[in-house]
Amino acid sequence: MPTGHIYTRKMSYNERMFAAADRICPPVVNQLLFDGEGFLDIGLWRDAVATASAANPGSRLVLRGLSGYSKWIDSGENPPVIEINAEGWDGMGPAGAPFLQDKMDLRKGPLCQVLLLRGNPLRVCFRTHHSIMDGRGTLAWAEDICSVLRGENPAGTSSTISDVELARSARTDYRTPFARDSIAPTGDAADNLQGVTWKRIIIPGKFRNILGQVAILTAKEAWRHGDGPVRFSIPVDLRQHIPGLRSTGNLSIAIYIEISRNSTPESVSADIKNQLTEKRDCLLDRSDHIISYIPLRLLTAIGKARLTTNFMKGKYGSSGIITNMTQVPLAPFSGGGFTATRFWGIPPAFENVPYFMGMTYTSHDLQLVLTMPNRLADKGRIDRLLDNIRSGLQQA
Repeated sequence: MPTGHIYTRKMSYNERMFAAADRICPPVVNQLLFDGEGFLDIGLWRDAVATASAANPGSRLVLRGLSGYSKWIDSGENPPVIEINAEGWDGMGPAGAPFLQDKMDLRKGPLCQVLLLRGNPLRVCFRTHHSIMDGRGTLAWAEDICSVLRGENPAGTSSTISDVELARSARTDYRTPFARDSIAPTGDAADNLQGVTWKRIIIPGKFRNILGQVAILTAKEAWRHGDGPVRFSIPVDLRQHIPGLRSTGNLSIAIYIEISRNSTPESVSADIKNQLTEKRDCLLDRSDHIISYIPLRLLTAIGKARLTTNFMKGKYGSSGIITNMTQVPLAPFSGGGFTATRFWGIPPAFENVPYFMGMTYTSHDLQLVLTMPNRLADKGRIDRLLDNIRSGLQQA
C-alpha cells in the first residue's frame, strides 16, 4: 500500500449478518488450531505477528460508521499473542478451554489473536472474528506469521474486495430463496437451554467422498425423528474466481444441497460439482443488499425472534452447514521452534444453525468437529449423532 494510506473497506451484508449473530450467541469466531511439538517462544511470535499483520492490515480491523455507512478500518494495533496453560484441555470438546469463549468487540478490537497453548501436545490457535475473515483468510494470515518465524518475508495482501463484489463479478442474476422448512438432525429442541457446544472425534483410515457420505448419514439421522426436507449449506471460497487473489477477507458464500432418500455420495458430489461449474456460489438473494441498511440492534432482534420460532416449530433455513477444510499442508505453519503435526478447526457458534460440521483429514485419519446449539445437543444427542456417523462411514 502507498505510504500514508490507511486500509479500509466497506462492511458487506454478509459480514453484517455475522455481527448480528455474534450479538445473539458470542463469540462468532474462526478458531483454527495446529497441534505440534518443539517450543513456543512468545517473544518470537509477537514479533512475527507484528510483521505479518503490518503486511496484512485486514488482521487489524475495527468497525466504524453506522448501517449502510459501516466500514472496517485498520486500527494500527497488532493482534495480541497470549500464552495460556492448557494442560487440562484434551482438545476434544469445550471442557477445560474457557479461553475459546473470549469475546471480541467489533468497535474496540482486537478482532484477531494468537493463542500459544502449553500442554501435551503444544497447540497454536489462530482466532479471528468471522465478520472480518473466513477460514481461508485466517489461514493466509497464519501462514504469513509462520513465514516470518522462519525468517522469510510475508506474502501480504491489501485486497479490499468484498464477497458481494467478487460474486457480482461472476454472476449478476439472483437465486430464489429457500423456504424455512428444513428439519434438524436431532429432533425437537429443549426449551431451557441456551448457547452452543462442540465435540471432536478422530477416525483412523482413508475415506472417499467424505462430504457426500456425511451429508447422507446426517440426513438419515434427521429422518429418525420425522419427515421433512433435509438441506445443507456448503460454504465455498470465492477466491477461485479471481486467479491469484490473496485476501484475508470474508470471501465465502454458500451453495445448497438437498438430500433425498434416493441420494448417494456420488449424486451429492455430482450436484456440488455442477453447482460450482455454474458458479452458483456467486448467486445472491435479490433482497440481500437491504441487510446493509438495517441497524444492528434491529437485525439482532429479528434474529432472536426467528431463533425462537425455529426452535418452536422445529423448522430451519437449513438442516445445517458442512465445511470441508481438506488436507492442509503443515510445513507452512511451522516455524520459530514449533513444528505443526496436525491441523483442525472448531466451527463458529451459530445458535440458529442446528448443525455445523467441520472436516479435516490427514493421510491416515479423518477429524470431524461438530458445533450444535445446546438445545439440540443435550442428553447425549451430539454424541449419538457423531457415533452413528462414525459407524456409517465407508472407508476407501
